[in-house]
Amino acid sequence: MGFRNVVNDGSAGAPRLRMQYSSWALTNLPREGPPWSLVESLDKIAAAGFSGFETCCRSEQEADEVAGMLRDRGLGIGYVAFASLADELLPVIELAHRMRADYVTVQVRGSMKASPEIAELLGEMYELVNDAGLPLFIETHRGMVTQDLRRTIKVVNRLKKLRFTGDFSHYIVAGRLAGKWDDDVWEHLQVIASRCGNWHGRIGSGHQVQNDIGDGSGEAAQQFKKLWSMGMTAWLKKSRPGDVLPFLCELGPPPYSITDLSGREISDRWEQSLIIKRLAEETWADALTTSAATVQSDPAK
Repeated sequence: MGFRNVVNDGSAGAPRLRMQYSSWALTNLPREGPPWSLVESLDKIAAAGFSGFETCCRSEQEADEVAGMLRDRGLGIGYVAFASLADELLPVIELAHRMRADYVTVQVRGSMKASPEIAELLGEMYELVNDAGLPLFIETHRGMVTQDLRRTIKVVNRLKKLRFTGDFSHYIVAGRLAGKWDDDVWEHLQVIASRCGNWHGRIGSGHQVQNDIGDGSGEAAQQFKKLWSMGMTAWLKKSRPGDVLPFLCELGPPPYSITDLSGREISDRWEQSLIIKRLAEETWADALTTSAATVQSDPAK
C-alpha cells in the first residue's frame, strides 16, 4: 500500500475538519489601527476558534520561534512552499520537520509545461516528500502547473497519487467563469475537488480572484459551498480514524484585496475570514450528514 497523502493526528478519533489561518493573510491586519504583532495575531486566531496555521519560514531560527508560538496555542502546522524542481523541496522538508508540520503544500512553477512533463515533475516531488514521511498537496493556483482545468485533469489521469490543496478561486478567475458554472465546468471541478486533502477558502468570481461576499448568502459563495461539499464528501468516504482535513481562510492583502483610490481596502478581511470559516463549518456539517446517510443506506458498509 502506498503513502496515503492524508493528514492524520495519530489518534483513534473521528475524522475532523481543522480550520486554519494563513501567515500571508495576516499582512496589514487589521484594516483600522496599528498592525497586529504575530503574538497578537495568533492569540486572535486561537480565540476565534481556528486550530491550525499555514506558513513558511526562511531560517531555522524563525522556524523554531514560530513553531513554538503555534504549539503554545495548540495550533497545528502546515508548511507552504514554492518550487520549480523537486530538489528545491529538500530544504522545505528539513524546515517542515523542524517545525513538526504535518503536511507540505506547494505552488509548482511551470504554467507553460505540457501535462506529461508536469506529471513527471510532480511524481518526483511526491517520491521525495512522501519518502520523508510527509503528505504533499499541490496547490491549484493560476500561473503554476495547475493553470487551467483541462490540463490539470490530464495530469490527474497520468498521476493517480496526485492530491491537491484546493484553491478554486484561481480556476474561476483564470477561466473567467462568471455567474452560474456550466455542467462541464462542474464535471472538471469535481474531479479535482475529490482529490483535495487541504483547502484554501478564498471565493473568487469570473473577474476578481478575491471578493467581499457579504454574509455569504450570495450566488458565488453558495457555488463554492457546493464545491467544497463535493470535496469533503469524497474525502470522508476514504477517511480513517485520526484523519484531519485542513481548511485555510486565506484572504490576501492588496492586490488580491480590492482597494479604493486612496489605497484603503474596501473589505474587512478579518471579518470576511470569519464568514468563510462559518461557511466551511456549515459545509462540513452537511457533508457529515450526507456521508452518514450514505453509510446507513449501503448494506455493504
